[in-house]
Amino acid sequence: MLPNTKTVEKYYSELVFISILLLFFLQLFSDYVESTYILLLMTLSLNQNTLVLLFMFSPIVLILFRKSIPDKLLVIAGAVLIGCRVIEPLFETTPRMIISGLGVGCFLILFPAFLLTSRPDKKDQFALTLGKSLALAIAASILLRTLNYTIDLSTYGWGQVIGWILAAVEVVMLIGFSRVMRSSGEPKSSLDESVNTQKPIRKRRLTGVTLGLTTILFFVSFAFSSPGVISRWTEGSYIAIVTGVALMTAVFSLIMMYQPQLIARLNPHVIFLWNLVFIALFVMTVHINQIPFPDNPGPYPIISPSTTILHQIPLYLMILTFPIILIDFILLSHELVKLELVPTSRAAGISFTLGSGVYMLVMLFALILTSVWGFVPVIGPMLRDLFWFIFLIAGLVILVVIHFARDVTISIDKPSKLPRTETIIAGIVIFLFLGTLVGSLAFEARPVAPHSEPSSLRILTYNVAQGVNDVDVKNYDGQLELIREIDADIIGLQETSKIAGNTDVVRYFADKLHLYSYFGPKGVTGTTGVALLSKYPIENPHTLYHYSEDVDRKQTATIEADIIVGSRTVTVYVTHTYGRTSAKVILQNDVLDAASGKSNVIFMGDFNFGPFSEPYNITTAVLDDSWWLKWPTGTNGLGESNSGEIDHIFLSPGTTVLDCQYVTDPQSDHPAYWADIQW
Repeated sequence: MLPNTKTVEKYYSELVFISILLLFFLQLFSDYVESTYILLLMTLSLNQNTLVLLFMFSPIVLILFRKSIPDKLLVIAGAVLIGCRVIEPLFETTPRMIISGLGVGCFLILFPAFLLTSRPDKKDQFALTLGKSLALAIAASILLRTLNYTIDLSTYGWGQVIGWILAAVEVVMLIGFSRVMRSSGEPKSSLDESVNTQKPIRKRRLTGVTLGLTTILFFVSFAFSSPGVISRWTEGSYIAIVTGVALMTAVFSLIMMYQPQLIARLNPHVIFLWNLVFIALFVMTVHINQIPFPDNPGPYPIISPSTTILHQIPLYLMILTFPIILIDFILLSHELVKLELVPTSRAAGISFTLGSGVYMLVMLFALILTSVWGFVPVIGPMLRDLFWFIFLIAGLVILVVIHFARDVTISIDKPSKLPRTETIIAGIVIFLFLGTLVGSLAFEARPVAPHSEPSSLRILTYNVAQGVNDVDVKNYDGQLELIREIDADIIGLQETSKIAGNTDVVRYFADKLHLYSYFGPKGVTGTTGVALLSKYPIENPHTLYHYSEDVDRKQTATIEADIIVGSRTVTVYVTHTYGRTSAKVILQNDVLDAASGKSNVIFMGDFNFGPFSEPYNITTAVLDDSWWLKWPTGTNGLGESNSGEIDHIFLSPGTTVLDCQYVTDPQSDHPAYWADIQW
């Protein structure tokens, strides 16, 4: 039974309704991209799962309605979106991809239709509510990820109760929204197509505004709703970056609640200049952390330069200026809401299909192809090293749209007294920031190196397949338990970075196990990820980049670091080779040259070559294979050999191997290989 009008008026909050709606979109879109990446983009294979991309074209259904967009469509789309958000975390990758895709598709129908069909009296206040809602969604997303080591707590384990509570609140808000629409006495705006002189202008303007709004959501989805990824792009402080974005989001929200007239005082020139500065800083932040990879082998191996204060200045200035995209969201939403001529459903369907679905899909693929460029002929190599360029294009879209929307004006007065609902929400905003601050500090790894001089070390190399198990299901916890059970002192991980999903498997492991860590290649370099974890302090870590051609398909890299074990310094190399035999030989020689003259060397990783291959023989001419040190015949007591293995640990001559084992299990598509050593 639906609540009566008085109950609706008492509990319905447009701000709460839109905030949760945007939060659910960010969560569903993240899981949609991640699951699509796991099933399609990690191998770039086309199969029946490709059909799930059609959800991005969902606004095209609007062309089915001849004139107006029916209210029932909004309610149905909202109900399906809420249902998808509740059940999606309960499933594994394939159904999760379908359910999250359906939820994203419903959002792409609901949100633009909501903006076009809602004709509130106070359009300025309505646009302001949209900006505050996006800020609240970002703040909530940051907190939920901070409280669970970059994985959204409300989609994980018992934390899903949070998602169910939010869904229950959103159901009440959706009922209230439907009652408000039904009881509203406002006539629908005309969909008259007879005004031929205005139609082309309105359609172009509609598409432009849609591109602008979608671009803002693109920036939010891939950076600001999970700012931990920015720390991986830049080697910046995780705590400073996460709390900095949370702080700016909270400050913006409170200003919009208590001093909203400040937005109205911003003239178009100031807004355009602010956007220009933010975009320049964002692109600069990414660009200066990338490595230019020459086409000839002469300059290789390239040693990653140290991250200095010069790298950090544009980063933190960018965080300070990022609220401009929230102001843009207000202005562009206002532009849609204030349209005097509402487009036909057909025009709206085409505009939003092109301006949101197709555009977002193209930007997503372009961003991912900067990392997996070698798998796509012609187009892929063209995007190599252009991670920064994708955000430049997105930024230019915002600049163009804001330039042509410069006549947008908003008139908002300072409230004499904040409504009770918004006073409560202001308290929630402060809670979200403080929770993020405390959570980021509380869950940071606090490694304590053993005080005694160890008599031996356990070394582990493990390709975690980006946190996915052997049946393509996200499996951070399964891999974590395996690593905890092996209890290694020094751990080399491979395939640790991805663009999709905004979660961080290395931080998840390091913080949960309280280990020292070094991530290796920055996330903007388009490099297969490697990482180093240790119970002992890591010193002088840096990354070596090796020569790779287009036919090698991936840019390869190796971590080099010193680990202080009691009174001994151990030099560790962690790598993941790829490509042709010639490329693997180049990488092996690069590392052997770097290790020349050093004692206590450990060289481990996923080498993608087996024993007695050319690159293997080059390596064992200098270093010893740990398996063969323990088992001189190549076969252990159980009759197992490493003849078919590609994961190895090579050691300095004179090292003793006490024991070693390949742990083959379904936690990843690679075995975990460990060795106990002593000198």
